Amino acid sequence: MSRQRLWGLCVLLAAGCGPIHVVPLTAAVPVTELPPAPLEVVSRESGVSDPLHFSDGNSRVIFAGLEEPLGHAVATAAVPWAELHRSERPEGWQLLVELIQADVQRRSEQVVVTLGVRATLRTRTGNRYLGQTQAHCKQAALVAPSDAAPVFYSCMMNVGRELAGWLGGITP
Repeated sequence: MSRQRLWGLCVLLAAGCGPIHVVPLTAAVPVTELPPAPLEVVSRESGVSDPLHFSDGNSRVIFAGLEEPLGHAVATAAVPWAELHRSERPEGWQLLVELIQADVQRRSEQVVVTLGVRATLRTRTGNRYLGQTQAHCKQAALVAPSDAAPVFYSCMMNVGRELAGWLGGITP
């Protein structure tokens, strides 16, 4: 294909796509200081696209920065468990939270966010395996896709509460 035709095709494609709105998900994280806790939460993506692209024909939105708000949501929910067991393991624990599923869709007028994680609990010293689980959430709201950052964070908080419940059944 000639350079001129390729340029023309690019212009046509770009004109039909409309503007792209980038939504940094870290903006949805409430600014709070977490107390120093013996539980270190490490979050990362595993086979998930970050940034997460969304297009419904009317709007194109890119949701960027999934790791940080996920880690914050899980750490916030897990503080009570970590404080309760602080004396049992003074060196603490590490909770690896891997984001293994992330999806955002429009259904009717709602934006629907689906997240899935795999969490692995280990001792911080010696890296001894203590347990593993998975958690999922689905959250929907009547918002424009460009205003969906709080929907993501609400879903992440649900994951955090589910993992905190699981931690409650773990004997450190």
